[in-house]
Amino acid sequence: MAIPKAQLETWANPGALTTSAAAYASIRNALLKSTSPVADLGLDIYLQGSYANSTNIYGDSDIDVVALYSATFSEDISLLTPAERQINASAGFVTATYTWTNLRDDVLKALRSHYGNSSVTPGKKAIKVTTGNGLKPADVIPAIQFRRYATFPNASEATAHWGIKFFDSSNNPIVNYPKYHRERGEDKNSATRTGGRYKPTIRIFKNFRNYLIDHRLLAEGIASSYHIECALHNVPDYLFIGDYTVTIPAIITHLLTTAFISLRCQNGVTDLIGTAATQWSGNDFTTFIIAAQNGWEDF
Repeated sequence: MAIPKAQLETWANPGALTTSAAAYASIRNALLKSTSPVADLGLDIYLQGSYANSTNIYGDSDIDVVALYSATFSEDISLLTPAERQINASAGFVTATYTWTNLRDDVLKALRSHYGNSSVTPGKKAIKVTTGNGLKPADVIPAIQFRRYATFPNASEATAHWGIKFFDSSNNPIVNYPKYHRERGEDKNSATRTGGRYKPTIRIFKNFRNYLIDHRLLAEGIASSYHIECALHNVPDYLFIGDYTVTIPAIITHLLTTAFISLRCQNGVTDLIGTAATQWSGNDFTTFIIAAQNGWEDF
């Protein structure tokens, strides 16, 4: 049988926000207080991920916090013409003396000074922080600015996709566009597009993913929350409008019959399917959608 309407409506509800807001405020305080080595860097500190995008569900744990240092940047000039690349090369950009490694080390010092060494652990992609009693733990990502140039007539009139760049524990670069992701998600959720049903639908699919894992119908690690959200952003707006018992199977069918090449990340810049650190493998995408179809029919 299909998933009952009451279950879908329960899954559509957001998780708690109070403890995540308090944890975010705690991280900001740790990084910006006067004794912090990064207090005077002008960091742009903001939430990313499910809590930032209002797609969090009950049981979501860590909040994701970006600590962005924009005075140091990395660039991608692959989209520029040969002439524009020459202009870029002669633009007079000075090699940064404060690198991402310096930033990461100083953010680590600030967090350890505030929370204690045992509460702060460097992870594969982020710094893991236990923020305090009753508060959500946090994944803190020190990042520098990333510019994917689209045009470069001169340094002051260049156009670019603006993102963040950081490195994992194996020194592999990771580039993402969290602010674009958030803005485009809010737009798709608007009254004029999906009538506010986009984000609740994401929460349904995330809870459905957890159900599939709990019932051994899907392996852990196949479908991240980020990838699910990006996949759903590719679904036409009209398919979100209506009763969940109708829209959810229609969305599954749409994703099953959509060519990989047309799928984009919610940020609007990068392809969803691929082998990069922020992309979803084609095999895992297919595995999840087929598991969702089977799980819907045999709930």
